[in-house]
Amino acid sequence: MTTVQKPVTKVALAYSGGLDSTVCIKLLEREYGAQEVILVMVDVGQGEESLAEARERVAHLPLELFLVDARRDFTDTWIPKAIAANGSYGGYPLSSSMTRQLIAAKVAEVAREQGCDAVAEGSTGKGNDQFRFHNTFTLLAPELRVVTPIRDLNLSRVRERLLAQEFGLTYKEGISDDRTCWGRSIGSGEIEDLQRQVDPDEYIWWRPIGPNPPGAQRVTVEFHEGRPVRVDGVRGLNAMIDLLNEAAGRHSIGRIDVLEDGIMGLKSREVYEAPAASVLLAAHRDLERLCLTKRELAFKAGVDATWAELVYHGHWHHPLKHQLDAFIAESQRCVTGEIALDLHAGNAIVAGRRSEQSLFDPAVRSIEQDTFDQSGMSAVVETYAFENVFLGGRSRRQAVIQAPEI
Repeated sequence: MTTVQKPVTKVALAYSGGLDSTVCIKLLEREYGAQEVILVMVDVGQGEESLAEARERVAHLPLELFLVDARRDFTDTWIPKAIAANGSYGGYPLSSSMTRQLIAAKVAEVAREQGCDAVAEGSTGKGNDQFRFHNTFTLLAPELRVVTPIRDLNLSRVRERLLAQEFGLTYKEGISDDRTCWGRSIGSGEIEDLQRQVDPDEYIWWRPIGPNPPGAQRVTVEFHEGRPVRVDGVRGLNAMIDLLNEAAGRHSIGRIDVLEDGIMGLKSREVYEAPAASVLLAAHRDLERLCLTKRELAFKAGVDATWAELVYHGHWHHPLKHQLDAFIAESQRCVTGEIALDLHAGNAIVAGRRSEQSLFDPAVRSIEQDTFDQSGMSAVVETYAFENVFLGGRSRRQAVIQAPEI
């Protein structure tokens, strides 16, 4: 390769320690003529071991590294909004699609503070993250140039590995992953064989169902206005998520293997593990059904779907997404109560519900009790079906007229 890219001076690179972002360090210097590269590593809950390994890989390089702690942002703001919106895209509890945009926002912030003229990230031209990073960069730091060496130079993973060897760089080996407390993506875009199963050893929380699965474990999740506030005796969202990742994962809950329709319309096999997210989203949906009206539930389902699509497609900061947040927050004012679930053999089964905001009245609904005069419903039912008297007759006549000859 030769330097044919438009040159940059000082670049803030979103660095994770993986192959893509590691190779970008040298490519920015060689292909873009960068005079200074600063590394920005954003902690969104990857775990201290992963962060330490990423720092160690570049310790020998004369580069400045900024570690930004965004864990509280993620757990205090992003995850609660995802729970309130039942945030799932095609069965995938939104996680990486959120953190990519949070990371981009933090990288842009550091870049502006350090006087950079460009930001860089290691997305390929085939995936979703390029849109999430670019949308955020251009919205929050429009004056900065966005540089994407892997995509610009049309590099395959095979070529990247050769370049890493040529540059003397080390990176995380094996199947790639993206981990946060809310979920973990395993080998995104790498698992091409639809018959292949991911080795159980690749999971950190989820365990396969064995011949003698552990007995059912009951957990109770308490919500206040749509936000989980306690799981059994544990408070604090981080601690609750840690508890449920361990407990639900041990009971084989949270493994997700889907064919995902990406932003570009390309189908991709994606494998995730998200035990805590699976349980909390299931509990929240059930509590909503107890506390919201039929019309609220029907309308909110469409809002939730649009919210998830916007976030997945990189529009966390879009005006419409913020407007949907406002509706969702208002809808959650009465979503307060407790849901008990039994965790067992891959299932989180609702075992009990309680809420002072419940719209369920067993006395009124009971067929064992005389709570109102049922005979008064006759006129209601007849009026409800009035239109069908005409439609049904017309349909029968049309069916006779249009019936094909045999």
